[in-house]
This record gives sequence, structure tokens and C-alpha cells, in this order.
Amino acid sequence: MTTPEALADDWLTVEPDAAMRRSIEAERHRPEWVQAHFGSVIRFGTAGMRATWGPGPARMNRVMARVAARAVGAELVASGLGDRGAVVGFDARPGSAEMAFDAARLLAGMGIPAAIIDGAAPTPLLARQLLARSAGAGLMVTASHNPRDDNGLKVYWSDGTQIRPPLDRRIEDRMDLSSLPDDRDLVARHEVEMLDVRAAIAEYVGAAVRRPAVDPDGRPPDAGNVPPIVYTALCGVGSQTLNHAFATAGLPPPIYVEHQRHPDGSFPGLPFPNPEEPGTLDDAIALAEHRDVDLVLANDPDADRLAVAVRDQAGSWHRLSGDELGVLLCDWLIELQRDRLPAKPLISASSVVSGRMVEALCAARGVAHHRTLTGFKWIMEPRLSQPDARWVFGYEEALGYSVTDAVLDKDGISAAVEFARLASTLAARGIGPLERLDELAAEVGLHVTAAMSVRAGNEEIAAAMARARAHPPRTIAGRSIVKFTDWLDGDAAQRADLIELELAPTTTDGPGDEPEARLRICIRPSGTEPKAKIYLEATMPHPGDVSTERRRLQALLDATAEQTVALFFSPE
Repeated sequence: MTTPEALADDWLTVEPDAAMRRSIEAERHRPEWVQAHFGSVIRFGTAGMRATWGPGPARMNRVMARVAARAVGAELVASGLGDRGAVVGFDARPGSAEMAFDAARLLAGMGIPAAIIDGAAPTPLLARQLLARSAGAGLMVTASHNPRDDNGLKVYWSDGTQIRPPLDRRIEDRMDLSSLPDDRDLVARHEVEMLDVRAAIAEYVGAAVRRPAVDPDGRPPDAGNVPPIVYTALCGVGSQTLNHAFATAGLPPPIYVEHQRHPDGSFPGLPFPNPEEPGTLDDAIALAEHRDVDLVLANDPDADRLAVAVRDQAGSWHRLSGDELGVLLCDWLIELQRDRLPAKPLISASSVVSGRMVEALCAARGVAHHRTLTGFKWIMEPRLSQPDARWVFGYEEALGYSVTDAVLDKDGISAAVEFARLASTLAARGIGPLERLDELAAEVGLHVTAAMSVRAGNEEIAAAMARARAHPPRTIAGRSIVKFTDWLDGDAAQRADLIELELAPTTTDGPGDEPEARLRICIRPSGTEPKAKIYLEATMPHPGDVSTERRRLQALLDATAEQTVALFFSPE
């Protein structure tokens, strides 16, 4: 077996990046550095491979992009899909374009037709191009919402979705580090088909964005009914595509946060390039305050996620949680399906760690709902397995939404279009998104969710998960655990490193002692970063005053979250 030291020497001979070569030459005398960079290999997680930019197989770099592309190509050939070719895209992070061109040129060198979108573009464009071209595979170089020093690679297969087990493991098994690809394995750039990014945007928008309905005289709806919107791309690649999408949808252009409008992979001024994180929407909200706007939309850097902030009637800002936004979009999309003919069974899906209010809403509206493993490669699987049904909606609480099956992945652009339309319809009723959430809670039950992260090393997180499995707790926050589900048990196709807990409900002192609140907790390692994620949900089937009960359940979740962290991640 090749030692990390020998691998570092081999890597140095093929490394195409001058800065990487200098780093190896300067650090390879330090055993701890060599072990950290060359002692392990990044693997496919929830959404592809992601790691800090740097040399070695434990980091993301041009050599790893070549190694992964060669493995994808070998699997394409073995699966009889080589002739269908591959399409490649990239975001605006440093090194993304170089990795993407290396991957495309290497695939072409293997005799696999390769095309590359010739400019930084949203991930949904790559996912759409895969379907439009009936390609065998798609490779998107992006680290999505990861820290600014990361980069990564998402791999899609011929069915249009990101790769799932066992395909991902087969590709990993083909990632041979004993023979590293070098420049001789790459064809010249002109031998790779170039896809104009503007044409890719037009094709995506034409397929994924609903055009506005027209009146009997053929006139589009009055755009003046749409409330003004502030939009930020968070220095990512979403602005150009979103602008085209809004125009196609008959929506007025949003008000852009100009210093975050254009791609900049260094993400200047942002605390973290993730719209879930505190502070990332501060500039957009400040602009909305200045312009007297009540709605803020944001995409993450590769524009496959959507974040929303709204101002309530008292003037305070509320960042919709991923679950709140999911419920609003699902409600809206079900309504849109009511008038469509011919009638077909309606299906939707969400991840197991997401809140269950969407599930309750779908049950009330006659939509078949599926709970899946985390990640859109699983959320879209019901759409693939039930081709005769009509896809309504899919989501995960981490701000990922599918509002159309023109893209078989999460898509922050088309979701932004539909939310803008939803906001317009609510405004015509004289209410906002928060009031609609209260209406839905009164109809299907109040669900309050929370999510938090515990940043730690992978070994520490693995140890915490092992302790929990070996010695499951009996109580949390004074409530007994009535159900402990280890998702590593059971059907191999549905296994995941996930623990799900259900706590005994408390009861009121009223007639019949009806359940007051039901609590559910999910704990899992992140599939994209070194952290553990904890998801909590409190449910009240028959709330009285929704606003009052929402505040009480939120306080209950806050207290439960603190004790959960202490119990699982502070064992001493």
C-alpha cells in the first residue's frame, strides 16, 4: 500500500497548480501535514464531495477532480452509458473553472463526449442540461453553501438525480490513486463542446419556469400587484438566471443588493456564504428597510437553495425557517394543481429530518407524501419510481426545494419565482406569509421546528453517535423517550447514520387530558461539513391561540435543544 509520504511525492509530479506544488514542497517534511493531506481520501457525502481547497486526496483540488472524473468515466463505460456523454458545470469559487475544464477534458480523452457550460452558472442549470441532453452523467464543481475555503464536486447520473448508493461507492472504488492522471490524459480545450451559458439559462428558464396566465384578450397579469422584493445572490451565481426567470414569469425585477449581485468566490463582507447562518441576510434586510420593502429573497452561492425573510405587521423581521417555507410552498403548489387536467395521483416528498407539517397538509389535501432519507438524491426518488403520478413538491429543511420536475434536484431559482407569486396572491388577500402559516396551523395542527449544529471533528461526532447507540438515554428534558429509532438498522436501501427520538407528550389539565405537545428529535452527522446536526419538532394537533402556542412551543424547543446537546455531546 502506498504510504502518505510516497503519495505526496507522486502527487507533486502531476500537480498542475503552481501554488499547490509550492505548498507540497514547503510542507512535505512535516509528518502531521502529510498525514492530514495525504493520509485519507474524501468521499461522497449527502451532496457530493466537499473539502477545503488544498493539495492531496483529503482536500479538493485539480488532481482530485481528474481522479473523480476518470472514475465517473470508467463507470459510464462499464454501464454502457459512455456514448451518451457527460456535461460539466462550475460555480464562481476559486479553482472551480479549472477543475471543471480538467474534468471535461479528461472525460473527452477517455472517448466520452464531453460538454461544458462556458461560464459560472447555478447548479440547477447543470441538472437541467443533463436531462435536456439525455447525457449519461453530469459533474458540477461547487461547494454550494460551504465555508469560503471549500470546494467540491456533485455528480449526477443518467436519471437526472445525484448519485445514490451503491453507485457512489462503485465510483469511489474506481478512484485509483496508484496511477494519478496528468496533463497527457487531457485533450485540448477545443476538443470539448462549449455550451454558451446564456443559452443554458434560456433552456433552463424555458423548461422550469411557469409562464404567466393571460386574460381572454391575451394580456399578461398586472405586474403592479406583485409586492416589491429585495434579492441577494450572496456573491454567488444566481442573479443573471433569476433576472431572466422573473422576466419570463411576468414578475417585475427585484431590487438587487448590488455589492452581492455579481459572482465573487471570496464572498467579501459575508460572515458565511450560507443563508441559513446568522448575519448573511443583514445587508439585504437593511436595504429592504431603506426601500420600505417587506420581502427579501436570497439564493446560496450556487443558487440551488432559497432563503426568505419577511416583515410582520409590527415591523419586525422574521427569517422563515426551512420548514415554514416548505409548508407555504407546498400549500401554494397543491392549489395550483387543483385545476389541472387530466387528473393524476399527486405525490410529494420531504426528508425524514424535516418537519411533518407538510405531511399533515398533504394528508388533508389528498396528496401522497413520502418521507425519505436526507438529500435530494433521495427526495426525488419517488418522482422517478412513480412516473404516472404528478410531482407536486419536494423539500428538505436546509432550504432546498423542488417546485418542478424539469430539474430533478433542489432549485432555488424556480422556487424564488413561485414564492414571489405566492406572496403576490397573499398580498391581494391583505395578509402575508406569517398569517398564512397561522391559518394552516389552525387547519392541520401547529408544528414548530428548530435546527442547530455542533461543530466538532468527525471522530468526535462518530464517538458521540456510537455512545448514543450503545447507551440510549431514557429521558430528555424531563420527558421519557417512547421511541428510539436507529436508521442504521433495517433495510439496507434506507440505512443512514441517523438517530430519531420521540418523546412522551405532556398533557393538559382539561377534559380528556388531550396531548399538549409531542416532541421529536433527530441527530445525524452532516454530510457536507465536520459538524453534527440536531433537528427538533414540537407538534400540537389542536392549538388554541396559534400565536401564543407557537411562542410556548418555541421556548420548549429551545430548552430541549440545550439539554440534547449536553446529553449527547458533553458526556462528561
